[in-house]
Amino acid sequence: MLTQRRRSLVGFIFFAVSLVIFSAWLLLKFETQRREQRFSEYVQNISGVVSDQLHTNEAVLAGFSAFLQAVDQSDTDAAARYAAAVLSAYPHIYMLEAARAVPLAEQDAFEDLLRRTWRPDFELKDFPSLTQQASQSQAFLNETWPVLFMYPLLPESSSIYGVRLETVAYLSYALARTHSSQKPVVSPVFAMYEGGNAYILMQSISRPEQVRLNTRPNFFGSTMVTLLLVKTNSLLDAVTNANVDPLVHIRAILKTIAGSESEVFSTDTEQASFLDRLLLPRQVSRVEISNTSQPITLMFERQLRVEDVLTAETLIILVVLAGALVLMPLVLIRHFQAIERAEVEHERSAYLATHDVLTQLPNRYLFSERFDQVYAEWQVKGIPFAVLLIDLDYFKEINDKYGHEVGDQILRVVADRMLAATRSCDTVARYGGDEFVALITDLRSPEGAEMKATRMLETIAQPVVTTIGEVPLSCSIGVSICPLHGQSLDTLLKEADQAMYGVKQLGRMGIAMTKKRAI
Repeated sequence: MLTQRRRSLVGFIFFAVSLVIFSAWLLLKFETQRREQRFSEYVQNISGVVSDQLHTNEAVLAGFSAFLQAVDQSDTDAAARYAAAVLSAYPHIYMLEAARAVPLAEQDAFEDLLRRTWRPDFELKDFPSLTQQASQSQAFLNETWPVLFMYPLLPESSSIYGVRLETVAYLSYALARTHSSQKPVVSPVFAMYEGGNAYILMQSISRPEQVRLNTRPNFFGSTMVTLLLVKTNSLLDAVTNANVDPLVHIRAILKTIAGSESEVFSTDTEQASFLDRLLLPRQVSRVEISNTSQPITLMFERQLRVEDVLTAETLIILVVLAGALVLMPLVLIRHFQAIERAEVEHERSAYLATHDVLTQLPNRYLFSERFDQVYAEWQVKGIPFAVLLIDLDYFKEINDKYGHEVGDQILRVVADRMLAATRSCDTVARYGGDEFVALITDLRSPEGAEMKATRMLETIAQPVVTTIGEVPLSCSIGVSICPLHGQSLDTLLKEADQAMYGVKQLGRMGIAMTKKRAI
């Protein structure tokens, strides 16, 4: 019973600890999911910012293209005023440019015209020569495309005037594609001549031929390409300004119409600790912004930190759970200890109610219960049993002569000897004073009862060593058998008592079985 209860205690403790741990796990999981929700909202926010800027680029380019279709071919002042208004409204745009198509056969005449009507030092330039770089492969076109308009006009970029766009490797193929597409075409990301990285969004436009005088510069011909120069840092600044979580690493990849990919920007984040990477998940998201001309892939990555999950509120709850983790087993242990003490006390009370305090033998009440059990078994199986009544000889004189302490020592020794002379299936009880009673079961014959009584007589009738020395001892035993001499405890005890009384009259220290037979 004790082992079973301890197993139950261990089970309850295990359940309680598991419940607390599960609650802590649920709490941390909830905090992780909350962070994932925040991350998802963050991704949507940044993606929206980037998408808005890309659409703005397209709208600005479309407006500029429409303006150049209407402006006079030599009116760069009006174009500059328009560009100034646009760039003041959209500061993320670095520069607006325009180039026009010049047939290859007319290059020299065009160059001479602009020297006469605009800048005496004007010349058509190849980009590799300007930058002192090796020539790279370029698309073959039937005309040349010099840059003739830029706003704002920056000192570091003034040398770009007259540069043939088709000689710029990263623009050559994009320029060729503008002829077959009515939509804007984007270039790969490149390093600018004046420093920094950028990409160009260009669009081809046409307008009717205009009658012109050779005395005026022809900046905007009938076939033009408008260019929107966007520094990658401007897109990065927009993301950074909207970035409420600096721990998110963002990488933007631009895909051109030719299928090439180039990195627009990549944010810097603090490296997560080894513990963060070991215990917590990494949040990753990929967003494809399907812009018509500037398809960009945004890749978001954030490593959850311990401090993300262990907020002040979470820590308070975890401390409470930790307290419960410690206190709950202690409470359960104390509870089960109280149950054990109560059970031990109950068992002790029950034991004292059914046993003799001095000899630890069953008392007459427990003996009566055992008799009922044996009697019920006899009714089923029909196997006889015997009742032995044992009375110590001259015990009163021993008590009077040596005192009750010696008498108690003798009674304890007698109880031990009687238990040694019987089987585990038999019952020996103290019936009162120096009287004992024994219930001998599973008898095959009356002679078996006498043999058991004889063995008990011999076991008891030995000197007892006490605190005052050896004390001689003997006893008288009366025997009755069920059903031979009766079928009730009172009857059998009465018959055994009469037989034992007969032994006393004959001089004590002997065994007698009642001669009376039950009717």
